[in-house]
Amino acid sequence: MRPLGIVRRIIPCLDVDADVVVKGVNFEGLRVMGDPVELASRYEEEGADEVFLLDITATIEGRKTFLKTVKNVAGAINIPLGVGGGIRSLEDADAAFKQGPTRLV
Repeated sequence: MRPLGIVRRIIPCLDVDADVVVKGVNFEGLRVMGDPVELASRYEEEGADEVFLLDITATIEGRKTFLKTVKNVAGAINIPLGVGGGIRSLEDADAAFKQGPTRLV
């Protein structure tokens, strides 16, 4: 029996580069895994409590996060969506929230 107050949640993080989900070790040797919308939808179907998108190259490339991808994923799922990468200002955060995520980091 779990102690009171402890809740386990499944929150997959999709590392995104150039609008595709990638997998690597320490962000090296990246392999394309698929479309963010399809993978987020699949995680939702399989019982994830939330999905998190991380634009792994936005910060190092000095660009804003991939808003179109965020909007597409937010429109395809009915669970909370978190977004990170490339958000440096209140304006960036506002633009990202307008696409549909429920939290930013």
